[in-house]
Amino acid sequence: MRKHTHLISVGLMTIACLISAREYYIGYKLQAQLEKEVEIASSLNPEISDQSLETNSQTTTSPISFSQAKFNSEKQQMLQVGKGDTIGSLLANLGIAPKEIEESTKTLRQAYNFKDLQIGQIILVKYHQESEMSQATLVELEFKPDIEHQIILTKHKKHGFKVDKFAAILTKKLRRIGGNIKSSFHSTAHKLHVPKKVINEAIKALSYTVNFQHGIRRGDPFELLYEEFQDSNGKAIKSGSLLYIAVSANGHPHKLYHFKGASGVSGYYNAKGESVVRALLQTPIDPRKMRITSGYGPRTHPIKGYRRDHKGIDFGAPIGTAVMSAGDGVVIKAGYHGDFGNYVRIRHASTYETEYGHLSKIFVRVGTHVSQGHHIGNVGATGLATGPHLHFGVLYKSHHVNPMTIKQLPTTQLAKNDLTKFNLLKTEVETQIVGFPLKNQLVAKDVKEKSLTEPHHHSHHHRRHSHAAG
Repeated sequence: MRKHTHLISVGLMTIACLISAREYYIGYKLQAQLEKEVEIASSLNPEISDQSLETNSQTTTSPISFSQAKFNSEKQQMLQVGKGDTIGSLLANLGIAPKEIEESTKTLRQAYNFKDLQIGQIILVKYHQESEMSQATLVELEFKPDIEHQIILTKHKKHGFKVDKFAAILTKKLRRIGGNIKSSFHSTAHKLHVPKKVINEAIKALSYTVNFQHGIRRGDPFELLYEEFQDSNGKAIKSGSLLYIAVSANGHPHKLYHFKGASGVSGYYNAKGESVVRALLQTPIDPRKMRITSGYGPRTHPIKGYRRDHKGIDFGAPIGTAVMSAGDGVVIKAGYHGDFGNYVRIRHASTYETEYGHLSKIFVRVGTHVSQGHHIGNVGATGLATGPHLHFGVLYKSHHVNPMTIKQLPTTQLAKNDLTKFNLLKTEVETQIVGFPLKNQLVAKDVKEKSLTEPHHHSHHHRRHSHAAG
């Protein structure tokens, strides 16, 4: 009996020791946590000195309560718009009072269309909250709707909310880029960090007179002069007009100048003041997506096996690649046409006709009036063809001619007054080109400032292998 009593006493003493140790450990953790929270509070409030922190850590009663130490009434959050989010829903998630949301969004609509809100948009929100249980009040909301603008919504105690929309102060500079073509004009310009917009503009302007697959060889020189707009930190925000294009094709230099005449219509002109826009495009398909697989003239047919004239050019390209009308005209044939498969033929005013074969789809009908560049169909492999490609043919007075060698007069010649202004522009551009080297160096052109602040508004290697039957 005594033995059992002794064991019970020992057990009770052990339990008492464990309880005491547990209480000590909890007290130690609470004290450490309190010191940590007070340290955080002091970093947010510079009025709390190091001396007061030392005193607090040594006493059991602190002038700063635990809840006060971890709660800061002035808050800010960087929010990212997700799928299905609205500015109102994002503010509601922060605990902003419904009345505040209604008033702030109503004011924000003066400077911003909520339909433009994009997934991934970053919004900085500053707000005030007295306690975790109280509703928050909005202090400020700030975001950039695009790369050129900034919107700031602020709260005024007496006047509700105010919104301001600011435009970046941009400096316009000229960028001159040049080099020698490697695999293609597009890829070489892209590797030199020429903006996509500028590359596409250059290709479009050159496509009237230059065949990108047949005329430009590896090693041919080219250069571009275009505008670039930078912010105050020197960061490129956007590109402006492409002012000058020069490229050597088949050993012949092509120089084009951007000019806006008295009519207000701008375009590209050669050194004589002749518009590059011609009756027919030499390449009715995106040069970046095609290659010449068979040229004009005698060849051995890839399917029938005998030799005969090939009365067009074959452009190999992926199925579905857009095919454009080479010029203004009227569709005279659209449908299935023997070996050519799905086929379109267009009559142009200047006694020319163009034909497009092996299409996968046709988007025009007989009698349709089309303009140059109109999307008439897609590349395919219909009819007698060994792979996806476009057969492009040109007829002059009902006889086939080589699309790559036809000579056409410009559609526009500058009038005398415009020609005088054009020659001055050409001289200015050439002076600017000579003025600085071809190493991505920037030259200041002028400074343009915009302020939208308003109260409450704010190889060559021609391959004779063919995909085609046509």
